[in-house]
Amino acid sequence: MKINCEEHRSAVVLSLDGECTCEEVDALRRALQPYLDRRELSLVVDGRRLASIDSSGLEAFLQIADELRASSGRLCLAGFTGDARAAFQLTRLDRRFEMRSTIEEAARSVSM
Repeated sequence: MKINCEEHRSAVVLSLDGECTCEEVDALRRALQPYLDRRELSLVVDGRRLASIDSSGLEAFLQIADELRASSGRLCLAGFTGDARAAFQLTRLDRRFEMRSTIEEAARSVSM
C-alpha cells in the first residue's frame, strides 16, 4: 500500500493506494505518528484508491479515531468505494466513522 500525507490549512490528508492489510498497519501508524501527537488535529483519509481493508486495518482506524478524539481531533473518511467501503458497512463501522463522498466535503466537515 502506498501512503502519502499532505498538510493543508484545515487538515492533514492521508491518501491510501492499494490494500490496507495487517502487513501495512505498522507503516500506516508510522506515517501518522508525527501528526497524532498534535492537539485538535483534523485528519481526512482519502480512500479513493484503497482497494480493500482487512480487520487489522479497520482496527487501526478505530485506534487512530480514539487517539484523535482524546486530543480533541477529528477524523473523516472520504471517497471509500467497493470492497473498502463494504468492509466498513459489513462491520457497521460506517456508523461510527464520518464518511463523505469527496475529499472536499470531508475537509469542509472537519474544519467546522
